[in-house]
Amino acid sequence: MAVEYCHLLLQEYKFRFRIVKPRRTRLGDFRVLPHNQTQITVNTNLNPYAFLITYVHEVAHAAVHHQYVLQRRIRRVKPHGKAWQTAFQQLLKPLLTEAVFPADILRPLEQYIANPGATTYSYPALMLALRQFDAHPVEIINQNRVLLRDVLEGNAFKLAQKTYVRGTLRRTRVVCKEVASGKSYAILAHALVEINVD
Repeated sequence: MAVEYCHLLLQEYKFRFRIVKPRRTRLGDFRVLPHNQTQITVNTNLNPYAFLITYVHEVAHAAVHHQYVLQRRIRRVKPHGKAWQTAFQQLLKPLLTEAVFPADILRPLEQYIANPGATTYSYPALMLALRQFDAHPVEIINQNRVLLRDVLEGNAFKLAQKTYVRGTLRRTRVVCKEVASGKSYAILAHALVEINVD
């Protein structure tokens, strides 16, 4: 069901689709190419459920581009504004069934889709549910990796080859100080980080 649906979306919005090497900062991407051609990319390392959600997320950008920009209603729309949220909700709705998603993912996905954010990373319950289905969970590969929320305040950790000191939790993010620069960054509380740094 999901594969056929994804193919129908590809036919309807006529974008180039590529599966690409993993990127640190994004799961997928929507771009407008020359001559108003569009392209969607999705990272190859995502489990099937994360892949499907990311694919539909990016198709929602294509739908908004098609509806507003190509029809010259508006020159530019907010990337994750109301138009995108509505498109994402409508496009994902036919897939919100246990025939497509396991119940462990479906429940937090339904909550997330009520007010979707720019990334599934912004909704910890959904991200944790999706991680259960990763082929090789990072936690198994490297026992020194934990969720940032589980690092004690004041302790050091590594993320993307940089060392930080954990600060205070603010809703879904933790304010952390990078050791080398002294700058503060708000990092998602459920980011996987490396502990036992020297």
